[in-house]
Amino acid sequence: MTDTSNRTPADGGAAGTLARGLDLVERIAATPGLTVQRLAADLGLSRSAAYRIVGTLRERGYVVGETELRLGPVVMRLGLQALDGLDVHAVGPEHLRELVAETEETAFIAIFDDDQMCYVMQQEGPQVVKVVSKLGSRAPLHASALGKAYLSALPAAEARAIVDRIPLTGYTPTTLTSAPALYEELDRIRDRGWALDDAEREPGVRCVAAPILGAGELPVAAISAAGPRDRIVAAQPSIVAAVRRTAARLSVALGAAPPPDLT
Repeated sequence: MTDTSNRTPADGGAAGTLARGLDLVERIAATPGLTVQRLAADLGLSRSAAYRIVGTLRERGYVVGETELRLGPVVMRLGLQALDGLDVHAVGPEHLRELVAETEETAFIAIFDDDQMCYVMQQEGPQVVKVVSKLGSRAPLHASALGKAYLSALPAAEARAIVDRIPLTGYTPTTLTSAPALYEELDRIRDRGWALDDAEREPGVRCVAAPILGAGELPVAAISAAGPRDRIVAAQPSIVAAVRRTAARLSVALGAAPPPDLT
């Protein structure tokens, strides 16, 4: 027969103790320097239960400190290992499929490489007339929604340094070919959260993109939906919303903080 004399409703057995231990770790992460007494009060634990759980966490390296508690080195190591396992290639395909289902346009993910955006993922839309790009092909930063979305998510000084060293080649009449004009466009993109390529590289093609952020809240890639200009114009508000929503979900999957309006 199992002895249950030491269990309390708050403990809930092994699963309850694990949950309380995780609660303690999360509380210490949010407010380093708490005492065991304060943790017990905040989480509704008896002092003896709090001391017991903290003692186990301390022994395992999850918590350090005697009077003022902080997260230990094990938490740091596990966090870094988790970040190593986060890869846009692993989580991207599902989100691309969802974006295509919402927009019925071809969706892309591209990464920054050698001052250009490199297409690494593509999911074709169901339309007969569609936009496609060869995986591994490149898009210029200044003349693509993907490139401008990526630049907009960088610290402003870093984005300007990149703009200052890349050629601002004109591809169509709508290409931004001056640095001041591109700086202004990046400011607008930062404010609204999405970028537009209005036939700036290929006549008749329109593209909406948003940055994909990583754990450091810095861009790791960008995602877009593209199609014939007239079709995108007609559905642009819903496409913008879908691209932004998908980019936010991908960012959270890669370790970024969820935005308050993510649904």
